[in-house]
Amino acid sequence: MPSPPTLRKRGGLPCFLLAIVASIILACGEPASERETGSSDHVGDAPLPTALWHDATEELLPATAEWTNKVELADIDGDGRIDLLFANGGNYSEPGEPELNRAFANRGPAQPFEEVTAEVFGSTPDLARVIKARDLDGDGDTDIFAGATYQTRSRLFLGMGEGAFEERTATHLPQLPLSLGDAEPGDVDLDGDLDLVLADWGPGNNMTNEGGRTRLWLNDGTGRFMDATDGRMPATLVRFSWDLELVDVDNDFDLDVLVSCKRCAGSLLFRNDGTGTFEEDPRGLPQYTNNYEFEAMDLDGDEFLDLVTINDGEIVGERGSRRREHVFRNDGEGRFVDATDAWWPTSENIGEDDNVVAFLDFDSDADADFLIGSLSGPDRLLINDGSGRLRVATDVFAGAETPGTLGMAIADLDGDGRIDVVQSQGEHPTAIQERIFLGRGLAAYNGAPVVGDPLTVPDGDSALVLVRIHERKSPLLAAEWEGVEVTWESADGEGTAPMRWYGEYLWRARIPLEARPSLIDARAVSEGRTRMQVFNPDE
Repeated sequence: MPSPPTLRKRGGLPCFLLAIVASIILACGEPASERETGSSDHVGDAPLPTALWHDATEELLPATAEWTNKVELADIDGDGRIDLLFANGGNYSEPGEPELNRAFANRGPAQPFEEVTAEVFGSTPDLARVIKARDLDGDGDTDIFAGATYQTRSRLFLGMGEGAFEERTATHLPQLPLSLGDAEPGDVDLDGDLDLVLADWGPGNNMTNEGGRTRLWLNDGTGRFMDATDGRMPATLVRFSWDLELVDVDNDFDLDVLVSCKRCAGSLLFRNDGTGTFEEDPRGLPQYTNNYEFEAMDLDGDEFLDLVTINDGEIVGERGSRRREHVFRNDGEGRFVDATDAWWPTSENIGEDDNVVAFLDFDSDADADFLIGSLSGPDRLLINDGSGRLRVATDVFAGAETPGTLGMAIADLDGDGRIDVVQSQGEHPTAIQERIFLGRGLAAYNGAPVVGDPLTVPDGDSALVLVRIHERKSPLLAAEWEGVEVTWESADGEGTAPMRWYGEYLWRARIPLEARPSLIDARAVSEGRTRMQVFNPDE
């Protein structure tokens, strides 16, 4: 059964009182667990889960035959169901033959996905590394950005509603040939629209060239983008980046930039000054080469986002393609320290040629676990004991092997309350069929959304309310939320304003300048709900 709404009162309280309140809420109606009382021995002793996700590819997905880099999940036709988008085109270090990106519409539980590639992408093939699907022009419909590599042009498709798209590449994007490893949408300058930050590895062979500059394209509010890299982004050249993340590392509610790097001494942190201008912080991250991926989530419950990094650890078995991973703990000031030895023992950090990580709370125990997708080893689950310490379960996927997992995304595809997994397959010669695994071995998720402390800041003749809200799952999808609202009060009365996602797990709403928020109501499609009372110091 879904959990009842959680009512909390937060904001303006000392940290130790917040911890007491949170502990009381978690314990309400059930015995205190060992995690809540400070012991984590039960995690090490508990039997490992098996067969949580079952291969349903043949039932649900038409045949595919491309080199697929990443998969994006989004509701592209407004019917409330999660659809599939695959970014296609090889190769690893030199361009292959361009291939069509693929799109598949979700037609409901137990129904096969319907291919809608022509309706979305037309008939032009790409060398695409990444697809991002968000509302870029503010009209309420999902738009699609396809990021291309090997000095080709990326493409933009604006949603017209009900699954129709029009390509606006020529009029709405800077006309720059780039080699993109990744892209992220987010409102980096807090002007109310979603901008794009791009990981460009530059011209030439990505293993031997000098690298590329991280790009910033600012949105004018209508889905037209301007290249604002000069004057706003560091001049640092990044050599072969697979992943870029927008993460508020210091809880100041602006989006900082994390850029992975395979051929650098380590990955990079660019800090946002709050206006969309970035400066490199050379001491922000522990330095390890060969990083393929970051993913950010609060692993230890201190309300700061920690990082899991992929494929940047020590070499295992004298094979350079098999490496352990790292976990970096946020120090509470927006810098990261290596917590791998304390949180991720080598017995659980097995070391493979891994590519991707996605967070979820698979057992609804109010902490974030995560999945890893691998080329050389098993796709696997890391189980969090609540304090950040991890244990590996390697037999959680039931079905044929997945030797080419380059990308992975998770969501409830069939509306049964359980997280399903979609994998993009590529690079391996036999890995050409994308895969769908349904969470038939899971219990339905029954957690409540996490709602952080909001910040209210004046902005012209009104004010912005900013807050972090999520379900311990990454990435956050708009279609997973029924609504997020803030109730405000002022001397003239009260009102309610909808909140909009603006990057990472962050939400914003505009309220009258003299008003103050009194309640934040987060309602997830999973039926989890948190109503958080906002404490005002002068009350």
